[in-house]
Amino acid sequence: MKTYRVAKNLWLHEYIPEELYKKFCDKKPHYLIGLIDRRLILVDQFLRERFGPVIINNWHIGGDREWSGIRVDGGEDYSFFSQHSYGRASDKLFMGVTSDEVREDIKLNYTSMYRQLGLTCIEAGVGWVHSDVRTLLRSNELLIVNPK
Repeated sequence: MKTYRVAKNLWLHEYIPEELYKKFCDKKPHYLIGLIDRRLILVDQFLRERFGPVIINNWHIGGDREWSGIRVDGGEDYSFFSQHSYGRASDKLFMGVTSDEVREDIKLNYTSMYRQLGLTCIEAGVGWVHSDVRTLLRSNELLIVNPK
């Protein structure tokens, strides 16, 4: 299976579910790359550099995370309204810091660092870091949602 770098420390398979990746990775990888919003890649690369090792999808190494990037109709947790369905969201597990620590850093440094990268929303109350780059009417404010 071929791998494709989408940023300095990010790979295409980290965003794409296994079946979809295997179907298109060899013949039409540009189809898959085009599914991911470039702002999301910028945010995730920044987070990886700031906080160290992070897992998005890990199915490619036998892990159980397959739907933490793009979610497709018929897949686990698919929702028409989810930012995951449009390549604008990812869920991340950090190895060296807690999800709460990352969320707190985002809140404290939103205006000075994260907003300019395109980050607009995070989820509260979950054991991972969901961040997305959805379009907001008031783009100067960080949207914090609680999925429950």
